[in-house]
Amino acid sequence: MQSLKHTYILLFLTCFLHLSSSLAHIQTDATFENAENTGEIAFSLNGNWQFKTDPNTIGEEQQWFGPNFPANGWENMTVPGNWDVKNEYAHFSGKGWYRKTFEVPAQWQGKTMRLHFEAVYHDAKVWLNGQLLVESHSGFFPFEFDVSKVIKPGTINTVVVCADNTFRRGAIWNWGGIRRPVKLLVNNALRIEQAQVVATPDLAKGTAEVTVKVLLRNDSDQPKSVNSLAVIKNNNSIGKSANPDKKLTASLTIPANSSKEYTVKTTLPKSQTHLWHFDDPHLYKLEVTLNENGKLMHQIQDRFGIRKVEIEGLQLKLNGEPVRLLGYNWVPDDRTTGNTLPAWRYKQDIDLMKKAGANMARLSHLPLPKEVLDYIDEKGMLIYSEIPLWGQDALVDLDNPLPKEWLKTLVTTQFNHPSIIGWCVGNEIGFIHQNPKVMEYVQSAINYVNQELDNSRMAVYVSHSADVQVKDLTAPQAAGATKSKQAASTAPHPDAMDPAQYSTMVLFNKYGNLGKNADKVHQLHPGKPVFYSEYGYNLTSENLNLGVIDAKKMLNDIRGRDYLMGASLWTFNDYRSLWQAHAAWNTAPTGNRSWGIVNVFRQPKRAYEEFRREYAPIRSLSVGGMKEVKPGEKQTSTLTIHPRATLDLPAYTLRNYQLVWEVKDGQDNTVESNFVQLPTIQPGDQPLTQTINWTVPSSNPSHIKFSLLSPVNYHVYDTIIYLQKPAAPVVKKVIAGENGVRIVFEKNVTAPYYTVKYGINGFTRQSDTTINHYIDIKKLDKDQPYQFQVIGINHLGEGTPSQTITATPTTQLLPPVIWQAEAADSSFFIGYGYENYDYLYEIRYGLEQDTTKWKTLKVTTKGVCRIPNLQNGNTYQFQMRRIVQQYVTSGWSEVYEVTPDGNRPPRSPRITSIARKGSEAVIAFKPVEKATGYLVSYEEGGNEKQYTLSGMALDYIRLNGLQPDQTYTFRLSAINSNGKSESSQAVTIQAVAVK
Repeated sequence: MQSLKHTYILLFLTCFLHLSSSLAHIQTDATFENAENTGEIAFSLNGNWQFKTDPNTIGEEQQWFGPNFPANGWENMTVPGNWDVKNEYAHFSGKGWYRKTFEVPAQWQGKTMRLHFEAVYHDAKVWLNGQLLVESHSGFFPFEFDVSKVIKPGTINTVVVCADNTFRRGAIWNWGGIRRPVKLLVNNALRIEQAQVVATPDLAKGTAEVTVKVLLRNDSDQPKSVNSLAVIKNNNSIGKSANPDKKLTASLTIPANSSKEYTVKTTLPKSQTHLWHFDDPHLYKLEVTLNENGKLMHQIQDRFGIRKVEIEGLQLKLNGEPVRLLGYNWVPDDRTTGNTLPAWRYKQDIDLMKKAGANMARLSHLPLPKEVLDYIDEKGMLIYSEIPLWGQDALVDLDNPLPKEWLKTLVTTQFNHPSIIGWCVGNEIGFIHQNPKVMEYVQSAINYVNQELDNSRMAVYVSHSADVQVKDLTAPQAAGATKSKQAASTAPHPDAMDPAQYSTMVLFNKYGNLGKNADKVHQLHPGKPVFYSEYGYNLTSENLNLGVIDAKKMLNDIRGRDYLMGASLWTFNDYRSLWQAHAAWNTAPTGNRSWGIVNVFRQPKRAYEEFRREYAPIRSLSVGGMKEVKPGEKQTSTLTIHPRATLDLPAYTLRNYQLVWEVKDGQDNTVESNFVQLPTIQPGDQPLTQTINWTVPSSNPSHIKFSLLSPVNYHVYDTIIYLQKPAAPVVKKVIAGENGVRIVFEKNVTAPYYTVKYGINGFTRQSDTTINHYIDIKKLDKDQPYQFQVIGINHLGEGTPSQTITATPTTQLLPPVIWQAEAADSSFFIGYGYENYDYLYEIRYGLEQDTTKWKTLKVTTKGVCRIPNLQNGNTYQFQMRRIVQQYVTSGWSEVYEVTPDGNRPPRSPRITSIARKGSEAVIAFKPVEKATGYLVSYEEGGNEKQYTLSGMALDYIRLNGLQPDQTYTFRLSAINSNGKSESSQAVTIQAVAVK
């Protein structure tokens, strides 16, 4: 990432260094709160806290942290949360104070109690009952403190947090507040601090050696003799039990007020060894129990995978096979939830990336929460995890202990995640004239990771200088430039002088001239494979229709190089920022930095489908043999799958993929669906042909969609064949203004693009095509009546026009474009467009049809606002307009509806089709907003069965193990933290004959 672009850097005070490594290994979540079962209670402190800003920095002087301080007038603020998502604090930088009272049971007296904050942005002080406990100066790492001697069981306790978000560097938005969960962890004096797993497969034998290293803690004043049991359970990612458990025991004595480590090993036979892969993310469960005299003291659970990642020459191999992979950089925030990362948001983002071909990435500059990494483990992606050390910085110094403490925290926190294949010691710190000790630092940091923290993964560094930085042959060698002894095969060019030479492979950031710059890196570092950890050209647009990136051109510029094994685009999503650099890289007035292939509301731009196609694991899926379409007629189509070339990007072996097809009518109903299991496809294979039979819908045929479905339920490539020209779009509203009109219409399934034909006497003019839900027509003659028709377009041409609309342009301003109406707890958010000269935005909203009875709200923030103090479950209507100055306003927008959804389960999903063959079925459905998973229910042999799949933006569910001779009735529900939706309408599928 270049220095004028977005950056992430988090600075901790030295006080963070004393925090124990146990902080990284809290294995408690909502399912393990019962102390009788686990020996640990997680007492949640989430919810409403009292809140007040402190713009004049008087809080400490006036002792706002005091337990008896009268917090009169303080408002409620949700934890976890960011204050910047509220209109009144949208741009506040400074100190925000939080306070909460709570009571814990008297019987907890004598227990070990730790107050645990998963993250507070960015600088924080914490008081409990008036006593200062700890300071943290990291917005993304957890911190905690032993409060056993400060807390008062059986009575009221007061916790106060001062969060300061003034820290900002580069293009990151400084989201303020207690951004991740808070809990009180209650344990016995004996507990498990951490458990690390190293699983090493023997690819030749098919077995695996599993080593478990456990750290135990004794907080009592006496040594304790204990027994510990580590159990390895062979579970897959959805929890189905498979092979017998492996049980590993240990007996030891832990000194008083000390920690002690033990290690146990086992070898899994071939029958119990299932390798983790991004297309087969098989997970094992680890359960560690600590007992004293037969009594349970503590139990933790975690998951791990067995996989082998290695560099062989210029190849990256996963489980012995070469892989050439693509991915995205992800900025983990949005405009409605800030950087709190609720489960539905991170699952939606990862699902959309996986659907768009992501299987390897330098995913984020920021340390990610455990639950996010858990989901990445489940869905399958190879990632590098990184400490926040960036650019010119005094911390780039061998003698400064802080970066290595960050590395220790990062590695111990995230050790068991199979998705992580490397630890990154810094980003773009490599120019010696900026950081004179960088060569020494990178070499020592990589050695520290390899020798002391984790020798089972790569240790890497992200460079933006590996293509240009060479020795100054006319001057003394720069500090730290002495080369380490390296094998000749990985030695840099004699003139090379970049810390990338110490990295296991070269992770490289560059914008423009991608092929030439990669060649320069290879010339200077010929023995190492190269991965483009960031690549791109310029900002795109917030407008979905104008959000265009030439994916094919960029990827073709770097394809076909044996040393270049992958790339990660900057970025997947637009994100909030204030950064201004130059014309092509300036952030818009909305504060939305438009590098992404989706906008800040996760609506796909045109670029999304372009990258999805270029990132797909096949080159193309073509359809031949189509006859003239006649309703009700049978068709035989020939499908040809063209595999990737050996040195293509991406290029990897496809196993257990399916080809699914769905025949649709004009109302988006599926009238026929089926699938076929594909054979293994290798890069470089000859084209694969499949012949299918299907029937054209008897009335109103729309299209047939062919999808390549991955083993983890993502359709990673689609080909759509339209069966007729588009149906007529429905116009919702025509708004005259600015010597033109805005036409808002409903899109339908028969057309991917839309245009408007218009004129005074006949339809003599035509707009550009759009994927948006509106089209603006400008530069028309004022006071002249024009006629307009909206027309859909597909590959068969232009469709039936909409009803003709007559409108007369005016000079009144057009209202903002409404991009998003997102429900929230007792509120909703509006995402909208802007003009540079806008002053205010006015929203009117209400429950009744009569707009004169609606409430109004005015805001100044461009791009997004929040409508508060609403009733959950009620459906509100709203309109919006913009104000340039007094008495100069736009017209009102079209009317939108939204229902605040706080504490409510998701809405019910809709099954669109079920294809069945033998013991397998593929369920197609419409994903549900804010779902975090889906539950399939069906009856088999008189018993109710259920299948749960974690995810949000999913479209298909693959089911196995059905009885071919049995008829099934399926129902589908959506799940989130508020519960389960009502079941979908039941769909019955008859028994199938298997040939």
